[in-house]
Parts: sequence; C-alpha cells; structure tokens
Amino acid sequence: MVYVKEVRVCPVCNVKAVVSKKWVLNSYGKRYNYLIYHHDGFVHYSNEKGSISRNFKKGEMVRHLIETINSESFKYGLFKTKEAKVALSNKFPSISLDSVRDSLYKLVETGMLETVRKGRMLYFLNSVYKERLSFIDDSINFALLDLDDDGMFKAHISTSIIRNDKSWPLYYLPYKIFGDSDVEYADLKFRASEVGSNETLKTLILEDKPREKRLLLKLNRPLFPNESIKIRFDYHWREPKQTFFFTAATFMNSFELKLMGNMPLKIQGTQTHPTIGEIKDLSDSIILSDSRKWKYVYSARIKSIKEFSVIHFKWKSL
Repeated sequence: MVYVKEVRVCPVCNVKAVVSKKWVLNSYGKRYNYLIYHHDGFVHYSNEKGSISRNFKKGEMVRHLIETINSESFKYGLFKTKEAKVALSNKFPSISLDSVRDSLYKLVETGMLETVRKGRMLYFLNSVYKERLSFIDDSINFALLDLDDDGMFKAHISTSIIRNDKSWPLYYLPYKIFGDSDVEYADLKFRASEVGSNETLKTLILEDKPREKRLLLKLNRPLFPNESIKIRFDYHWREPKQTFFFTAATFMNSFELKLMGNMPLKIQGTQTHPTIGEIKDLSDSIILSDSRKWKYVYSARIKSIKEFSVIHFKWKSL
C-alpha cells in the first residue's frame, strides 16, 4: 500500500525530497514500513523503524550482489538466499533475507541466475567466474548521427563482431558507455540487438552514473569457443564537447568511425600508441562523401589496432 506523498529530508543526501510510504508483508506475515525518497533523479530507501534502519540506493545491492557472486572468493556452485546474505554482510550488515531474495529474483528475471528446487530454492550462475565474461572485439564500426542539426551527434550506433576466445561458452557481455553530459539510463533509449535476427538482448544495469553506464547483456544463445557474433548497440547521448574517444581493450582487426550530418565540419583525428606514446595523425585519412539522407558523411577506417591504443576525434562546424 502506498500513501500520499510528502516532503522530507533525504537521509542519504541531506536534501529535501518527495517521500512515499510503503508497507509490505514478508512470508511470515510480519509488516515492514518503508520510506522512499525521490529527488534529482535519485531514489533512496530507508526502513521507518530506527532500530533496524538501513539506507541504500536503489539498485546498489543488486550491483554488489552481481560483483560478489562473480568473484573468485564466492565458491558456491549452488547457493541459498542465506549464503548470499552472508556474502553481503560486510557491505549490508542489517539487510533482511527478503531484500536479498528480491535482488536474487531480479537476477533470475534477467537470466543471469538459474534456479532449482531441492526442498528449498537454490540458485546457480551460468558463468562461475568473472573472467568468463571476457571476449575479443574483432572489429567495431561507430556511426554518430546529427539528428538535431546542432553538431551534437546524439544518435550513436555501433556494430561489433565479438569472438569467444575462451574454452567455455559465453553467456553474457559486459559493456560500458561514456558521455560528456549528464544523462540517466532511462533517457538513453539504449537497445542491444543481434545483427541478422534483430533479436533484442536483455540488459541489466550494473551502474548508472551521470556520465558512465556499466551494463551486462545476456545473449539469447550461448557463444561457444571460437564462435563469433555481430551485435548492434543503439543509444542517444549528446556530445557537447564535440569529441569522441575510444580505447581498444584487445587487439582489433579494424575500427571505423562515421560522422553523419547536414553541415560541413573540420575534423582532427589521432591514434596514440599504447607503449611508446607515439601519436599518429589520422586527419588525412578522413574521407568525405554523402548519402540519400545526409549531405556530409565523414568516415575514417583504421586497421590492426594494438591493445590499449587510444583513438581520438574532434570536430567543429565550419
């Protein structure tokens, strides 16, 4: 049951916030009252009873739960809710079993956790160790579209050919996106899909910072050793600094960037060598063309990129 909203001071941020009151019954019929603080795009929770009060940000426990069960120190193959609670006890010393169970259910819904019932509900992870989330990007193509004709190029489209270089199946893809302006994940219109089938990939938000998003994508089918898959990412994020950075995590066969708009641009591009710091000028390799929709299409293609190389493009309107 939710009551009428009122204004109070948020105990997490110490600012005025709109408060909702909510009560729930646990499996034993015991009633718990919660306060939910809403302000500046944040949602914070606290228990009304001071003796068992615990403040935490929405999604924080899910994120720590993911990191905990993917860590090498978490040795359970099959585990119970109580064992997950014990593993979280240092970070959340007074959290209830119901809260842990709710977070586990969220991971089951995304497909990251599987369940089996042996007298009681047991959970297990498709990928036991966090290094099983590793993969290689054979190539990446980025396209930035100037939808508002303001030079901000807010529409981002990237396609990646991802190869599983491990000896076990790959079930999940960790992914990070960055931006130069503050934005909430809900406003990004983010979508990940498999090229060819156009099937959407389930996305779990690990961290939603104003200028950085950490995501975990669940593949619709396991990617077996030496297999490749082509994934497309779509999202909106304005570029007020009119600059684009990319760092290669592994060796890549190719990287391509396209800036597509209706106004002429002056573009500078560089590639920095990861070990000796040598900077290569890419400006002369930028090709200008057009398309049926865009008057100006600027593209640059780079081959044989060493791991940890930094690629930087900066533009301005003429």
